Amino acid sequence: MQTRIHLFTLAVLVMSIFILAGCENYAEKTHQSWVTPPSGPVYDDSTIFARITQAVQSDPVLQGASIDIKVQDGNVALKGTVNNEDQMTRINMHAWIVDGVKKVDNQVTVR
Repeated sequence: MQTRIHLFTLAVLVMSIFILAGCENYAEKTHQSWVTPPSGPVYDDSTIFARITQAVQSDPVLQGASIDIKVQDGNVALKGTVNNEDQMTRINMHAWIVDGVKKVDNQVTVR
């Protein structure tokens, strides 16, 4: 009788191991479109515009630069003229460093 109980317990244990070994991680098979994206900060165009404008206007190296900044869906368009290459680089840097910017189209020219 005791041998049967031990055999039954052993059989249940072996079956459990096989069943658990067959389980897969279904999280790895979940398609990205089914997963809710994590909530994070959302940046609107007016905030992006204001931050770039403030950075450009407060940079003393950019004195004398004439820049038109437009933002649409996180895409920034820069147009205008600067006095030298350093000013062009700094304007581009100020645009890219702002959170929420997806793309910068720098059409600024040197006078």
